[in-house]
Amino acid sequence: MKTVDKPPIHKVFLMKAEQDLMLVRKNIDDDDIAEETLLFHLQQAIEKALKSLLSYREIPFGKIHDIAELIRLAEENSIKLPEYIDELDELTPFATTGRYDFPCDSVDDLSFFFQKTEDFLNVVRKEQARNL
Repeated sequence: MKTVDKPPIHKVFLMKAEQDLMLVRKNIDDDDIAEETLLFHLQQAIEKALKSLLSYREIPFGKIHDIAELIRLAEENSIKLPEYIDELDELTPFATTGRYDFPCDSVDDLSFFFQKTEDFLNVVRKEQARNL
């Protein structure tokens, strides 16, 4: 039986982050999908993108879903992050309670977080491409 080489974990995290973002992109205008569901996937994209950066730099992390904690870990290890990164921590509640409660205030939140998530994934892609 032929074995398949697994891609490096940082690439897996980035691919999964891109899939979460793509899901939001394809459904952002669909009124039948709750904003909280889309915000959950944006939270997942940010979390996985941060984990991609950390694993790319071989920085260990546990089972962390708190964006602020991942940001802190990245900054402690001299990973330069965009100025807006702390705003993305507002997505952390969507990792758990946001899936079952309704913490979302407005559609403006969704548009804002979608754009910032898209921007951050571009930052991660460029960082990893630059250091090949």
